[in-house]
Amino acid sequence: MKNLVFLCMAITLAAGSMAFGSITTVSWTFSEPDTTPAPDDVSNPYGDPILVVDSCFWIDVIDGHTGVFPLSGQIDVYLPNSQVTGPDTYKNITLTLIWKASTIDTILPEDPLVAVTPYVDLTSSRADINLGDGWMQTSFDITIWPNPIEEWFAIKGDIMVDELSINTECIPEPTTIALLGLGALTLLRKRRV
Repeated sequence: MKNLVFLCMAITLAAGSMAFGSITTVSWTFSEPDTTPAPDDVSNPYGDPILVVDSCFWIDVIDGHTGVFPLSGQIDVYLPNSQVTGPDTYKNITLTLIWKASTIDTILPEDPLVAVTPYVDLTSSRADINLGDGWMQTSFDITIWPNPIEEWFAIKGDIMVDELSINTECIPEPTTIALLGLGALTLLRKRRV
């Protein structure tokens, strides 16, 4: 019986990670002057991300950083994502930006603009790492409840942007995982009979 329970738990975890393995990653290094660049790295089974840079020019190399867009407006990013929805689902997002102020008075807003509909609650925290020569790596950890099936991000400021990456993870509602476990247990019982 212990082996059956252990096996059931293992199948539940495996089935949950396969059915709800809704982790996506995407990153841009802006190595070309294209204002609608394809991602340098992407893992998103739900569709292609879209990024548009509002910039009048592109810098090949500055302060040892290659491929930099000075923003004249903003960067807009669209990410299609997991279709898992429900009142108990939520999404964790980490948006990481390598940037430098264009002027001495420039600051990066405390939060990137995240546009999703509908949502009940959105929380965000920020962590900065000084990379030297005025360059910063800023990470925003965002949680949205309930899980949206797509996200729009807007990054604004009088800043120069070197790199951008976004990672998302949809967390399914606990009852869905419990139902998967019960289904696995039923299948195991039928096999033993």
